[in-house]
Amino acid sequence: MKYQEGLRLIDEANDKITEGNSMIVDAILHAFLFTWQWWIAVGMIIIPWSVWLFIRDKNSSGRLFAGGLLVMVLSEILDTIGVMFGSWSYPIKVFPVASINFSFRLSVLPVVVMLLLQFKPKINPFIKAIGFGAFGAYIGLPLLSMIDLYKKLQWQYTYSFIILTVFYLLSHFVVYKCKFNEINNEIKQE
Repeated sequence: MKYQEGLRLIDEANDKITEGNSMIVDAILHAFLFTWQWWIAVGMIIIPWSVWLFIRDKNSSGRLFAGGLLVMVLSEILDTIGVMFGSWSYPIKVFPVASINFSFRLSVLPVVVMLLLQFKPKINPFIKAIGFGAFGAYIGLPLLSMIDLYKKLQWQYTYSFIILTVFYLLSHFVVYKCKFNEINNEIKQE
C-alpha cells in the first residue's frame, strides 16, 4: 500500500466513524434520553462524587484523589481501546458522545477506590484489591449489563477482575507508598 492510499483509507474510516457516531447520538437523544436507565447512569455520576465530598478525609484528599485520578486515566485508556476493538460497548450514555461512559469509569470506579483506600487502611491491600475486582467484575458489570448500561461483546468478566484488581493495587501504591512533599510557594533566591 502506498502513502496516498493510506491517507485515502484513513479518510474513509473517519467518514464511517463520523456516521457511526451520528447514529449513536441519534439513538441516545431519541430513544434513551430520560429513560429510567439514563437516570440511573446520571445517578452513577452524581451520587459517588457527592458521597466522597462529604465523607472523605479532608487532610488526605489530595493523596486519595491521586489514586482516584490514576484509576480514571487508566480506565479511560483501556476502556477506549476495548470499545474501539469491539470488546464491549455502552449502549446507554448520559452524554451523547459515542465512546464516553462517565458513569462507570470516571465516577463509580475512582470513588470506590478512594473510599477503599481511606477506610480500614490496615487491611491487606491484596484482600481489598481482590474484593474490589471481584465485586466490580462479577457483580457490578453483570448488573450494568442487565439494565443495558454495559454490553459485553468479546470479553470475559475475569479479564475485568484482573484489571480492576491491578487498578486498586496501583492506586494503593500511589497513595501509601509514594512520598508527597509539600509544595513550597517561595521562590529560592540565589
